[in-house]
Amino acid sequence: MRAAQAAAAAPVAPAGTPPPPAPTSPLARKRAEALGVDLSAVQGSGPGGRITKEDVEAAAAAGGPASAPEPAPARADEALRVRGMRKVIAQRMYASLQSTAQLTMDMDVAMDDAVRLRTQLIEEWSGEGIRPSYTDIVMKAAAKALLDHPRMNAQFSDAEITVRGETHIGMAVALDEGLVVPVVRNVDQRSLKEVAVEAARLAAAAREGALSLDDMAGGTFTVSTLGMFGVDSFTPILNPPEVGILGVNRLRDAVRWEGETPLKQKAMTLSLTWDHRALDGAPAAQFLAGVRDYLEAPFRLLV
Repeated sequence: MRAAQAAAAAPVAPAGTPPPPAPTSPLARKRAEALGVDLSAVQGSGPGGRITKEDVEAAAAAGGPASAPEPAPARADEALRVRGMRKVIAQRMYASLQSTAQLTMDMDVAMDDAVRLRTQLIEEWSGEGIRPSYTDIVMKAAAKALLDHPRMNAQFSDAEITVRGETHIGMAVALDEGLVVPVVRNVDQRSLKEVAVEAARLAAAAREGALSLDDMAGGTFTVSTLGMFGVDSFTPILNPPEVGILGVNRLRDAVRWEGETPLKQKAMTLSLTWDHRALDGAPAAQFLAGVRDYLEAPFRLLV
């Protein structure tokens, strides 16, 4: 009777309460920490179920559950001084946005013929080490379109809009320390081959820190490329006093329709930012459509 009463008086653990941890020797705890073994999953073989060093080693050898890893220490903040090229870029970009009325529009271009043209030119010019890029082809198309729409090849000031007689296209080159914009001169008068050679020279000089002041002066329009990073659309920022800059995005797979039949094609989106003080949306769209038309019939870039 007394035994029954004692049993009834003993506290009962609530359902779902985890069992108390098995007794563990200090040496076993140290060994478990070193081997990454979760002690709660180890069966002790010592007196009273005590976990021994040997039990821990056996669990580790058997691939027993590892204990949770220690959290990595938090990384400290790093302060980077805004100076040099980064400071100049920051000041110019801020001034550009503050002093101009910038808008951006996108337009898709069917690039199948441009892809074929580039492939053929790479093969034809391989013996000379000339490898035209899509940016080279876009620059040549932009130069042709600027001749057709000269108001985009202009500079804006509060007193007047100067429509430039020459077509010098800046090409943005990304460096670790910032962005530089060397200028390919007289793109409208150069052959596509000459544009490719000069663009390659300027890009190499930019990466080697060998650009001269003349290499970066006199631009009338700018082309900026982010397609190599998988970008589909972006908002390029004007390089004042120029009134236009063209963003080149990635070449992608797309679908066009012929009646009810879907056909695979290569496509690219062009992003044009222009200064609305110098020209309105309609003429800007006409210029962008002109670039598209040259890229969709790229044989016209060879004449």
